[in-house]
Amino acid sequence: MRLIRRLSFSMASILVGGLITSGAHAQFYVGGGIGQAHVSIPSLSTTISGVPVTASAGKTSDTSYKLYGGYQFTPNWGIEMGYNDLGNKYSGKITVAGLSATTPAKADNWYVAATGTLPLGNGFSLLGKLGVVRNHTASGTTCVAGNCVSGSSDNRSQLLAGIGAQYSFTSNLAARLEYEDYGRASSDDVWGTGTSGAARANSWSLSLKYAF
Repeated sequence: MRLIRRLSFSMASILVGGLITSGAHAQFYVGGGIGQAHVSIPSLSTTISGVPVTASAGKTSDTSYKLYGGYQFTPNWGIEMGYNDLGNKYSGKITVAGLSATTPAKADNWYVAATGTLPLGNGFSLLGKLGVVRNHTASGTTCVAGNCVSGSSDNRSQLLAGIGAQYSFTSNLAARLEYEDYGRASSDDVWGTGTSGAARANSWSLSLKYAF
């Protein structure tokens, strides 16, 4: 958490510095797109009160949707905020004493990040992103042999890192292809057994960005 606080302070410094030094190139922008998100759910093998419990990851990918907005201080530096809906078709299969059940889950997040842009010429640019993401995951009800356990939700703040490429059709309209890593998307005990580990999330996205 100390590292995340330091990063938040650094991003605030970038924002203040950018507002002071921004000139003719400064501009706001908004964007949105679609992609493929991946949530990795850890496997599990343990014994609880003498009963064997195992679990494995089920579906680990789903269609994702992205909305974002930002401020470009210069052609190279900016700051961005966004929301990612990572989908609701994730699942994990758990087996208790030979009886199996599937746990459904969904994920989304909010983020704020400093951005770097490296123009390559002919409308192409490379992109980099570093910031803080607030991951949210929620599981549905799980039933084994008529015994049901209500779902739960997790919130976790992590470092966000992203890379990508951009092509500008005009000075206002551009397309982006990005990869973003959201780190651990849940608590360190996603299966609730004390030793199961955390789910991790990332995504690829293709979006359109409009600057004004």
